[in-house]
Amino acid sequence: MSLLNDAEAIVAGDPGGMLGHLEGFSSQLGVAAGIGEDCAISRSSSGISCVVVLGMGGSAIGGEFAQGYLYDRVRVPMQVVRNYQLPAYVGPDTLVITSSYSGNTEETLAGYSEAVSRGAKPICFTTGGELARRAEKAGHDVITIPPGFPPRAALGLSLVPLLKILGRLGLAPDATPEIDEGIKLTAELAEEYGAARRSDANPAKDLAEWLHGYVPVVYGSVPWVSVVATRWCGQFSENSKLVAHRNELPEMNHNEIVGWSAHNPLTEMARVVFLRDSEDHIRVAKRIEITAESVASSGARVRSVESRGASRLARLLSLVVLGDFASLYLALLTGADPTPVRPIDKLKARLADG
Repeated sequence: MSLLNDAEAIVAGDPGGMLGHLEGFSSQLGVAAGIGEDCAISRSSSGISCVVVLGMGGSAIGGEFAQGYLYDRVRVPMQVVRNYQLPAYVGPDTLVITSSYSGNTEETLAGYSEAVSRGAKPICFTTGGELARRAEKAGHDVITIPPGFPPRAALGLSLVPLLKILGRLGLAPDATPEIDEGIKLTAELAEEYGAARRSDANPAKDLAEWLHGYVPVVYGSVPWVSVVATRWCGQFSENSKLVAHRNELPEMNHNEIVGWSAHNPLTEMARVVFLRDSEDHIRVAKRIEITAESVASSGARVRSVESRGASRLARLLSLVVLGDFASLYLALLTGADPTPVRPIDKLKARLADG
């Protein structure tokens, strides 16, 4: 019997309760929608020339999803900054969204301080910490999100309120219908991918078993599916404790595809997943077919995964849920506890020591 069909083994291998976070993602989206609708924001839409989202890790991924999802819908330029420093154009006319789940992320705090010094009035997403203290003292808007999640398991809390606020400010269309579909669809997928469903009828368990023992490589198309590839690799790293690689099409057709031109032991160690969406550009869809053939000829095994759902947001979330569950099951297969991220904790401790 597969380990993934042993309910007791799953519970024993997940002492931090990551499975519960994944199974509750739909509920989290609902809570996040309420926060986005009800939160008070003092910033008006007048004079906003661009949007910048500051964040790192799991706190930044919501901004990247919003940027990709709104690629052809947002009415001003939008950029995600995963760094200490801000672009030169950030100033009083910039809507700065500062996202730090803990409120203590040093890169984000540095960006917040620089934004304030340039006359921006950030809107802060956080559970508290130093960011909330500074923002409240300065009179900046603080959107308080629920604590108790690893930041990577709080995607809904960083994404959905941001979409709601951009809609309220008139910078993007109202995403409510797509959020509502996403809530319903992710609940259904949590049942399909959940621990109670056996491997032979569970796409997430099947994917984890297919990836087990290999290096995951994930490809998605720009402008919105590529962020899901980023998410999958982050989850494989943090949950599964595995190095993973991602890239995007069509860009990788101008460089990385050459790396798959030779059959060798390294390419045989890879398992490659192409993320597909109904809105893939017609030429990109053709590129994916040709690229998959090239990758397979190198000795790597290849799969394609199709998004599910009607609206763009729901489809993106469908891919997120599959990758999240697969990363959990892959952790269990490798004997890793999905929740702790000790190398990150060690790094932060050393940085704190100077």
